[in-house]
Amino acid sequence: MQQLTGQAYVERYGHAWNEPELAREYVERNESGENPRAEGFQVMIGVAPFNKTDSFRVLDIGSGQGSVAALVLDAFPNATAVGLDVSEPMRDIAAERMGRYGDRFNYQLGDFVDGDLPVTGQFDLAVSSRAIHHLPTPNKQRLYAAIFQSLNPGGAFFNLDSVAPTDEDLRRRYRIAGRVMRGEPADGGDRGNRPSLPGHYFEPLDEQLGLLRTAGFTSVDCFWKRLGMTLLGGYKRA
Repeated sequence: MQQLTGQAYVERYGHAWNEPELAREYVERNESGENPRAEGFQVMIGVAPFNKTDSFRVLDIGSGQGSVAALVLDAFPNATAVGLDVSEPMRDIAAERMGRYGDRFNYQLGDFVDGDLPVTGQFDLAVSSRAIHHLPTPNKQRLYAAIFQSLNPGGAFFNLDSVAPTDEDLRRRYRIAGRVMRGEPADGGDRGNRPSLPGHYFEPLDEQLGLLRTAGFTSVDCFWKRLGMTLLGGYKRA
């Protein structure tokens, strides 16, 4: 992995995931209160092409503290999972949170931002949540192709992440709807076009679906959507 620090690290990975305090604060913030993505995760489990008792191998890309892998392992008690992430602090947090799964879960440090997939072996299911938006579009295309190649026939890939609105009017309407859904005034002030965050790259929904099809996935779809947050994915023919 590239040994970067400071702003160079943030430009590449989107956040300072190499800082233990930031990693722990992020985890605690996202585990407090209602999770607006909870229904999306339920849909992910529902569209996975497996029965509850099946044995299969899962890859969780950008695993963080392992929360998505935990959802899959809870839903499928005979599955095993590999968590892939670049962050050593997140690996340490996952060691605390995922110990109850024993050898059903293991963590691998690896950098996938260039579109490579630094893991060995084949998988039956690949999942990701709020991680792949840190890759520029060409790198996403490479990663999706690498994920497709890593899957056994009959496998599937699901990515719960943000997509870009198709125009500025829709972007503004999403911001208003977000305020309403949080219980804030709809006219609470529009900050207009905010500067892009370093290391964040969002494509419109149709473009994302096209990247998956180009990678080889079939039955590609947006399985769930809440404003700009979506569950995208597809299958590899058996």
